[in-house]
Amino acid sequence: MSVSQNLPNLAIGYSLAWLLGLLGASLLLTLLCAALAFNWHDAKNITAFQIAICYFGVALFGLATCKMLRTLISSREPVVFVTRVGIRDIRIADDTISWRSVRDMSMWRYRSQKIVVLQLDPLLADRFAGSFLRRVLSLMNKPIGADGVLVNAGGLTMDGEALFETCRKYWTAGRLAYSGRSATEPEPVH
Repeated sequence: MSVSQNLPNLAIGYSLAWLLGLLGASLLLTLLCAALAFNWHDAKNITAFQIAICYFGVALFGLATCKMLRTLISSREPVVFVTRVGIRDIRIADDTISWRSVRDMSMWRYRSQKIVVLQLDPLLADRFAGSFLRRVLSLMNKPIGADGVLVNAGGLTMDGEALFETCRKYWTAGRLAYSGRSATEPEPVH
């Protein structure tokens, strides 16, 4: 029995506490902007520009509140699946990224976030590029070291470091299984 057969399939979902915190913050900001925009406190010295900014804030934070509420309702379902075959993040695409197609894996740190970066075969990378906006963001991330498919652990029940170590373990086991060697066999020297 190979190492890859001993690894269980993992399903990782959103952290309920994280979602409730974001929902509360976005709701609070929506109400604060609404109070200023609709002048609920009868202030006399608010300019038209400040009111316009507050209307924009109501729209922006209102959409964020709706998004957080929608995510909270659907949070019972996992969003990242790590299996012996590959990894699937439904926030990126519905397809599973096979471990065979992952050339390299690294961790990218941005402030306090730790993000797993999967560098795929070029033929497969276009499939996971996503929408136009996601492609633009990907092009902007390349110069700062995040070149590849990003699996963000922010808000998940597993932190970035643990997700990276888990992915590395499954990736190594998957590559060994595809090559037909066991984990104890040395890699052939060319």
